[in-house]
Amino acid sequence: MGSWNAVIDVSNVCWSPYLPPLGQRAPVWERLAIVMAAWLEQHGDDARFELVADDSLERVLGPDTRYFLDLKRTGEIRSVSVADGEILRLAAEGGLHVITRDHYTDYRAAHRWIERSPERFHAWDTGVDGTVRLAPLGIRTRSAQDVSQAREVKVLRWSAKLDARNQAHRKILQTRWRCPNVSCRQAAQWQGQLLAWPRISPEGAAICPSCRRPLVALGPRSALHEVVVADLESQAEIMRFPLEVDCPVIVGRGAAVKGIDLAMYTNGERSAIDTVSRQHLMMRLTSAGDANWRLSALDLNSTNGTTVERWTGSDFGQARPVPADTETYLGTRDRLILGDAVLLRLSGKRYLAEPTTMQNEQPKRVIPPGETAVVRRPPLSAG
Repeated sequence: MGSWNAVIDVSNVCWSPYLPPLGQRAPVWERLAIVMAAWLEQHGDDARFELVADDSLERVLGPDTRYFLDLKRTGEIRSVSVADGEILRLAAEGGLHVITRDHYTDYRAAHRWIERSPERFHAWDTGVDGTVRLAPLGIRTRSAQDVSQAREVKVLRWSAKLDARNQAHRKILQTRWRCPNVSCRQAAQWQGQLLAWPRISPEGAAICPSCRRPLVALGPRSALHEVVVADLESQAEIMRFPLEVDCPVIVGRGAAVKGIDLAMYTNGERSAIDTVSRQHLMMRLTSAGDANWRLSALDLNSTNGTTVERWTGSDFGQARPVPADTETYLGTRDRLILGDAVLLRLSGKRYLAEPTTMQNEQPKRVIPPGETAVVRRPPLSAG
């Protein structure tokens, strides 16, 4: 294979308003031929292409769909539900360049080679003379918080059908919900309030992610962050849940947990959560003045213990035990390890309450820990 062989993000190309016809924000099939010709002109006619597109492109090309289908029938284009993962897999396995304007921020944890090989990513632009050229995309290192925030947007969109940029969906995210189904396992987790994110029905209504029943609105949420739960060894995400100010949440394993039951998200298979106690840890955000929050964790006498890794500014420090019956205060980038196997950390995304005042409200900040404070155990029935 030639050194300039490339995989092309076909959907990204066809939708791009930076290609002729300039400014048109609708998919144009001819843009693919323009980009391929520009690449061959710059890097030689012996370069070969892998073409990958989202399945959805087929439905929006209009009369040009026939060209897409012709390539699909001959195997010259791959069509998958979400092209990003397939594009990166082909690039990694074949040492290919990537032609795209997508920085793949949400894939940085799974594909660490992206930041090690920024020269393999190329974007197009059209000069004033109408000439299309390809140049380095400008991949740069992203923080774990940036990666988490980008992934969060897609996770919400894929799993719950919620788009945080949609005003109606933002209102759903900023509302506290209850599942009225008394037989629903998800509904039983915490005193009449749904702890997981709701899903959205085809009609645009909030529904329970477990039993799919319509949810009952309980009013606006307080300000909140999102907690990411992941396998420590593989970094694979297990689930995410909202952590609201003054609403402490217990994390554990098993149906008896009055909080987040991690067993609900592993399909009954053996996994990292096997080392997590039934009532392992409590996390909570508390108000610390007009502009600040205080984040804390409390180990609930778990069998395999909890540790905290403090963010030093460039890396995580040595793991330190989180003592039982004392609250340990955390910074936004610190992370907790449950049973030496399950990682908990804050996502990079912040959600604000009160959609009507959202434009004027400044997000509160989780203040870094000055020390580990010893306090009386707060009541676990709070919130």
